[in-house]
Order: sequence, then structure tokens, then C-alpha cells
Amino acid sequence: MTAVIEKLTEEKAIELALEIERTEAALKQMKVNLKAYVDDNGPLQAGDKLWGYSVSTSWQFGADGLKELAVAITAEGKNAWEFLSLPATSIKKLGWEEAALSQYGTLKETKRFDSRKV
Repeated sequence: MTAVIEKLTEEKAIELALEIERTEAALKQMKVNLKAYVDDNGPLQAGDKLWGYSVSTSWQFGADGLKELAVAITAEGKNAWEFLSLPATSIKKLGWEEAALSQYGTLKETKRFDSRKV
């Protein structure tokens, strides 16, 4: 499906942005209501979709556990650093400038479209 892109005036763009905010707020409230229904009644099939909870899993490692994991990976003859990476929050905690970090890696930037409070 190809979307037709309409050229907007600033006035129309503002109108559209405000409508998106209103629609997203309404959607959020609808999901809260549907979640309450599912909490009380269990999963709900609507058309070809099943609304309910799914489980996602992740692992948390403390500093010592992470160190031991790296040693275990290395003991298997693998490079632990091909499996382990630093999350953005950990890099921020270091407080290093980009110039220092660039000695060890490359900066990856992604472009994300959203709104921010001014």
C-alpha cells in the first residue's frame, strides 16, 4: 500500500499534531479499559487477534555475575565481547566525552519521530 503524502501548511500541521496527541491519549485510555477487562475476564479474542498478556524474559547480571559469565564464555573458546555490550545507561554513567568513547567504538545514531514536551 502506498500512502499519499499531503503537503501541509503550518496551520494544518499544527492541527494534525494536536489531533495525533488527542488520538494517542484516547488510545491509551482504551487500552487501560481493555486491560481491566482482561484482568477480570481473561484473554479476549477480537477478530483474528487475541488480547491478553504475554511473558517476556530478560536476564539481569550483577557485576560479579557478569565477570563470571565473561570468563565462562572465554573458557568455551569464544570472545566474550562478541556477546556482551554496554547499554546506553552504563555508558552515560561513565561520564566520558564522545572523543574518549570514539577511541573504542563508533557512535550509532538513529532517527526517531515523536513529540517532546517544550
